[in-house]
Amino acid sequence: MKILGIGICFAIMLGAFLQIGPDLFLDINSAIFVLGGATGFLVMKNKPENHIRNFGQGAVYFGWLGTVVGLIAITGTPSFVWGDVEKTGPALAVAMLTVLYGYMVKLVTIALAED
Repeated sequence: MKILGIGICFAIMLGAFLQIGPDLFLDINSAIFVLGGATGFLVMKNKPENHIRNFGQGAVYFGWLGTVVGLIAITGTPSFVWGDVEKTGPALAVAMLTVLYGYMVKLVTIALAED
């Protein structure tokens, strides 16, 4: 049932991605940040009985940290103009992708973790 449930969840998300445009949801740097941070969190916790849960928890933490880092990068860039919608929109979208990736990883780890 877990596999069916996660399949339904991902089918719903895939439908939304395809409706909006899949290219908006792909950023390799954001994915590396979340997966790398989740791996570091897993190693830091060092509890073999909870590896899957710890990886998911670390993905969520680093998803939010990635968004904060992205927002700091956006607002801290001297050449960036807040009134320029053509720059602000895509930059904010990439900054928020880390949260999406973190929660997607967490969803998978919830399904894989033993009850």
